[in-house]
Amino acid sequence: MTDTADDRRMMAAAETAQRNPMRPPDTLPRDARHALRVFWMHPSSLLIAGFTLLFGAWRLALGDLGWVDALIALAILAFFPVNEWLIHVFMLHYRPRRLFGRTIDFYLPITHRRHHADPWNLKWVFIPRHVHLLVLPVIGLLLWTLWPWKAWALTGVTVYLLLGLHYEWVHFLAHIPWCPNLAYYQRRVREHRYHHFRNENYWWGVSMGLGDRLFGTAPKVEDVRRSGTTHAVGGR
Repeated sequence: MTDTADDRRMMAAAETAQRNPMRPPDTLPRDARHALRVFWMHPSSLLIAGFTLLFGAWRLALGDLGWVDALIALAILAFFPVNEWLIHVFMLHYRPRRLFGRTIDFYLPITHRRHHADPWNLKWVFIPRHVHLLVLPVIGLLLWTLWPWKAWALTGVTVYLLLGLHYEWVHFLAHIPWCPNLAYYQRRVREHRYHHFRNENYWWGVSMGLGDRLFGTAPKVEDVRRSGTTHAVGGR
């Protein structure tokens, strides 16, 4: 996907509101075949899926799957919605700060602001490649540190990556017109669009909503006023 001048610059909130109403553009996937093709053509989806298969196959090759593996998988599944909520609130919506006359800002929240400014642009929907370049060495360090327990570590890594791939899929669905005819996905898509088009201070969960229920950020939509700043988060 080639960058245009509009892709590279940060659009003003008013301009974005005119260009990107809640109705998705006609160019986005409107059926399952098109959606799957676009999703699996993106490097992020392929990278996460590839490493999930790699680590999963490695774990199966080691054998001796047991109750500890099941507990690890359940613990990660239980923690993932909280993890998702914390990352969204404190990392993606980080506001630039002034320190000693300098602005402190980071690549990930910058790209997330672009995502809010241009929510139907798939360029900003997927996890940025820079994140993968950071996460993969961390996984390698984790496996090296836990090498005596590498089988259990591989179980945890595989489950976490699988949930990460599911996160990518749900987030992708929230930014295209097509959605599977399943209540779970329709609810996740609906709540994420509330976050983008009604009030960016609520509905932080993407692939799971438990974090919002735990922290009280999933109110009835009719009780929440439109913020008017969903396209300009972070004060930009």
